Amino acid sequence: MKKLVAMMTAATLVLSMGASALAQAVNFEGMTVDEINAKAKEDGHLETVGMPDDWANWADSWKGITEKLGITHYDTDMTSAEELAIMAAEGTDGTKDLGDVGINFLSQATEQGLLQGYKVSTWDSIPSWAKDPEGRWYISYTGTMSFCVNKTLANGVVPGTWQELMDSGLRVSVGNVTAGAASQAAVLCAAYAMGGDMTNVQPGIDYFVKLAEQGRLDPGDTTSARMENGEMVVCASLYDFSTLPLRDRINASDSGYEIVVTIPQDGAITTGYGQIFNVNAPHPYAAAAALEYLLSDAGQIDRANGYARPIRTDVELPAEVQAKVLDNALYENTIPVEDVELFKTACAQIAQMWEEEVVPLMY
Repeated sequence: MKKLVAMMTAATLVLSMGASALAQAVNFEGMTVDEINAKAKEDGHLETVGMPDDWANWADSWKGITEKLGITHYDTDMTSAEELAIMAAEGTDGTKDLGDVGINFLSQATEQGLLQGYKVSTWDSIPSWAKDPEGRWYISYTGTMSFCVNKTLANGVVPGTWQELMDSGLRVSVGNVTAGAASQAAVLCAAYAMGGDMTNVQPGIDYFVKLAEQGRLDPGDTTSARMENGEMVVCASLYDFSTLPLRDRINASDSGYEIVVTIPQDGAITTGYGQIFNVNAPHPYAAAAALEYLLSDAGQIDRANGYARPIRTDVELPAEVQAKVLDNALYENTIPVEDVELFKTACAQIAQMWEEEVVPLMY
């Protein structure tokens, strides 16, 4: 799960870095997929950030990619802001090939000149809104904000709305809102539930101010390990593709905990994460080959097998994969993110307001 503790103000670092130290992008024009795969084998390795095994089933994709290409892979878990910060800070000495960031970070990465373009062979079956015109990023899957409840610790209470969560008296985990894209989206969900929207996020901030004043706001990371160890009662800042596999894993274990996942019916955002291609990638051909796999039928089935919703609708999902998802009725009132720039602005406001209004109440 993406770690939501920033060791520095990563977003500020990204904005302060120029693009002067960026390498020349690799020209893939005229190369076939087979030729790119051959060069990927020469690269020998793929280095990613923010794409850990337990997030949207990246594990199966890394297995498929490494076996197909005969290369090694390593991921360093980071927040979206930290991913962009390290790419900017390393410049031409880049150590990372691909990243996975919240939709609200994509324009920032593009504007900073951090990304390399590559158009995958399945380009035509990817919606125009889900890809950069030059192939510098791709949204390959979407997710919906959920509640992940340790029913055992909650004494059987499972809130189905943000209002019910407020009234429940339960302790709530939302992660590092200053730096985490999913945490910022959770606050926006609460804003919608309390009568706000992307142009008025104050109701969401007020919601968490109240929780903090009641001593019910958990300041820790929203990691799978903390949920498995019984350190979180309600996690309200993870998408369904993270909470559903966590539910199945814990419920199948001997932990003694029962986990229930639901979609808040008064405010749940559906959005996507985008894979970004570092212009300074040390293994550019491996990165391009990996994107080919991630946007292929196999890669899209991997995302669905990780409870995420594939961006390509022309991929036929196996019946056992379709059976993993929640009842479609729970998604009828969800809020799709259609205006990325407005969403980005809202999340930036949330991060600033959180630092000013909520953080002082947490410690």
